[in-house]
Amino acid sequence: MTHFRPMPNLFNFHNQMEKVFGDFFATHDGETDMEGTAWMPTVDVSETENGFEIRAELPGVSENDVNVSVTDNRLTIKGEKRQEAETDDKNYHRVERRYGSFQRSFTLPRHVETDAIKAQFTDGVLTLEIPKAAAAKPTEIPITVNA
Repeated sequence: MTHFRPMPNLFNFHNQMEKVFGDFFATHDGETDMEGTAWMPTVDVSETENGFEIRAELPGVSENDVNVSVTDNRLTIKGEKRQEAETDDKNYHRVERRYGSFQRSFTLPRHVETDAIKAQFTDGVLTLEIPKAAAAKPTEIPITVNA
């Protein structure tokens, strides 16, 4: 008599499919696309009339592990996402979170006030406010009418 066990068969099928598609998307080293990449925070860069804003997502990073600097009109965000201490009583089935040092650099426009940049770190998001210099802001010129 043969017993049908749907759950083990389903897990086996899932593992086989993962092998097939994992091999299909593998790099030359046999790694999947996630395994070969370094961790890099994602950013949004926006512009308003008065300045620019950069918002960088830094989940799991302490504000003490982040440094922002400007040198030769190049803004650099660098830091480190530290890996949690591993315990011997865990048997990991998948590890996808990335750790390590990171660095992102941006060339700033010529007319910004680098001395007035403000940095704020809230809930794992670094927000940089970069004000435009007065010369870069639009200026309205009044028109006089000669009668």
